Formats: sequence, structure tokens, C-alpha cells
Amino acid sequence: MMIIDGFLKQKEMISTLKNNKTWIDFPSLNWWEGWWKSEPRNIMELLIKMIWSTRGVENKIAGFEYWSNYGKKPYYLDWHADKDEGLFIKNKNFTMATVGSIYYIESNNLDGGYLEISNLPLNVRADPLKIERVQAVENRLIIMNPSKPHRVTEIISGERRAFLTNIWFKKPMTFEKSENVSRSSNLGAVHWPNKFSKY
Repeated sequence: MMIIDGFLKQKEMISTLKNNKTWIDFPSLNWWEGWWKSEPRNIMELLIKMIWSTRGVENKIAGFEYWSNYGKKPYYLDWHADKDEGLFIKNKNFTMATVGSIYYIESNNLDGGYLEISNLPLNVRADPLKIERVQAVENRLIIMNPSKPHRVTEIISGERRAFLTNIWFKKPMTFEKSENVSRSSNLGAVHWPNKFSKY
């Protein structure tokens, strides 16, 4: 795991990411093939380019899955590993991403809402002595292995927004029909009017 504090230096970009209007109608899960195939079409894809362009992924991966999590009391996210959701729905098979990122956009008066990562398999009860715990701090970037079991602890008070990406070497079945899908409709395609809003 790698943690970089103060990742973004561009104040206008930080302000835009913090603006709730930026996230209106933002789909549950999204796909982008990367800047070497098409220019960023929105501020989220620009952020992806900023996170990953210095890490040598060009022409080596199929692309990026990306989404956002917003939470306030009593939000929490139980133990899980990031997987190809479409493949899991189809035949209960697990194919997992092994490299991903979390960027904390906002952390307002937050108590709780920690990222916890276990070194044990998903089917083994987490050992408190084998858990890494990371606080959600604004403008903090985390590079991690999302196939390791991880969770977000309960938010006691305050709120947080995170932007997440996973690198895939083969395009997930999740995006077989559309590059913008909704978890609430069994990964059905959704219209995202802001997809082509250039930053």
C-alpha cells in the first residue's frame, strides 16, 4: 500500500470535485480505456490520468473501472474484495482487480469511516492484529491491492466522499453492454449527461 497526502495541487480542480453538482447522475460503475486511446471526457477521467500516468500503465492494461462512494452516519461498508461484478452475477465466479486507488475528496468533521485492509483471505474472519487502518483525509491518495479484503468502518458523525479506480488487464464483463452501469438495475446501462463535460 502507498499513501500520498496533498496529492492534488490544483485548487480549482479540488473545488470542482467537492461541488455536489459534479456528482449529479454519476453512475454506480464506469469504464474508460485510458488517455492513450481517448482524451479524458470529464474531470473524473482527468483525475485518473493524474493518478496513473506516471506509473507506466499505458498500453499495458485494458482500462480503468471508476466510481465514487459518499457516506454519512450511519454509513459503513462490510468486508469485501473488488471483483468483476458482471461475471459474479452471471456465474458466481470471482475475478478480482489487483491494483487500485482511493482518493479522498472530502472528509468533513468525520468520526469513523476508516479504511481497513485485512491480510487474511475473505473467507477467514479478520484478525485485529493483521488489519491496516487508514484515516480518510481530504486530498489523500491511496494505491492498494483491492483483491485484499477491505471495508469502511461505520461513520459515527460527519461525511466523506471517495473516488475509486481499479486497473483491469482484461475488460470486466461488468461493462459488456455499456461503459456506464447501475448496481441497482443488475448492471443495466445508464445515461450520464455529464460524461462529456470537459474540465
